[in-house]
Amino acid sequence: MSAGPNELESIVFDELRELWGIPRYRLLLAARFVSNIGNGMAPIALAFGVLSLDGADAGSLSLVTTSQMVPLVAFLLLGGVAADRFGRSQLVGSTDIIGSFVVAISAIAFLTGNASVLLLCVNGFIFGVLNALWYPAFSGLMPMIVPGPLLQGANSILGFGANVGYTLGASAAGFIVATAGPGWGLLGDATSFLIAGLLVLSLRLPKTFGEKTDEDRTSMVTQLRVGWKDFSSRRWIVLIVGAFAFYHLAFEAFIAVLAPVHMKDEFDGARAMGTMMFGFGLGSILGTGLAFRFKPRRPLLIAVGVMPMGAAWILATGFSAPLWTLFLAAAGTGVAIDVMYANWMTTLQTNVPEEALSRVGSYDAFGSLAFAPVGLLVAGPMVRALGSRASIFIMGSIALIAVLTPLLSSEVRGLQRTH
Repeated sequence: MSAGPNELESIVFDELRELWGIPRYRLLLAARFVSNIGNGMAPIALAFGVLSLDGADAGSLSLVTTSQMVPLVAFLLLGGVAADRFGRSQLVGSTDIIGSFVVAISAIAFLTGNASVLLLCVNGFIFGVLNALWYPAFSGLMPMIVPGPLLQGANSILGFGANVGYTLGASAAGFIVATAGPGWGLLGDATSFLIAGLLVLSLRLPKTFGEKTDEDRTSMVTQLRVGWKDFSSRRWIVLIVGAFAFYHLAFEAFIAVLAPVHMKDEFDGARAMGTMMFGFGLGSILGTGLAFRFKPRRPLLIAVGVMPMGAAWILATGFSAPLWTLFLAAAGTGVAIDVMYANWMTTLQTNVPEEALSRVGSYDAFGSLAFAPVGLLVAGPMVRALGSRASIFIMGSIALIAVLTPLLSSEVRGLQRTH
């Protein structure tokens, strides 16, 4: 017999109180909120900053964004091993702090009139390496802080806080970039990373699980092989990660290059982009609320099943729909991505051994983003050759096919939750 509405509400509030009673969880929540204020500002500030440089165009923006994505993908696998060797919270906090100084250099360059495509590419490369170390370490933090039955709620609330921060950052970025310039938006991003890094370091989590084992003393190559075995032995992970490699090819090209160029050509540039991304952030907040309250029996079916909304947003932009329509499409995508993320992360965290999570997380991130540099690199030349509208239609079609493909698998549709 299922729980009634009042009983369900009581369960939700009990879970919230239990999570709030974990001091380290509160610190992690604060760190993600603060850092995502900057994450909301950065894409808008960087995109329109590049497009404002003398002689810069869509191809220049492709180069800057690709310079960050290539090292991110290239070093992700080493990031998973590094997280297990040097400590997850230690790596997350340190890379956030170092990253804050890298972004600050770009911000000061814009503020002083010394920004160039070359400088932004170099800084982007460094930041991409840091992000490659950050992501696998962060993906393995939650099980060190929160017990298994609370993981989905913990992921959902963390996503809620992060999305509130992102929404605030995105809404402010359009105004800041349009009125004060991109340098101030990037400076806000740098500040948020510095604060977040200090908060994560204050978690003071152990570097390893229990006693040091023989595996801890093996080479990185051996650990990578072990991680591949943990990853590839689960067919449902391989199927979804493979599909999302193509999804991210299209979506990253859209967000980082095609959408800013289209907003500059068809609307009023940074303000319109900020409005659209504000809708994306609001949808993400709603999505985390839904993911917290509803815990489906078949999480992967829901996680993948909601993702065609992202393709719909891309295609609606290609049709030059009114800004309010794009706002709603972006909001729907925000809902979908956060429902997907909460269910995907919880499925990983409850079906993969805790000690292997960072390594599996690195293969997850590596595979999912493997083709993203290709999308970013070709986006600029596509705009030159075909125009922004045709380029958006092509990427939207790739995204739609990619997210529908895993649903053909009975293993993806039928996997049931364990908590």
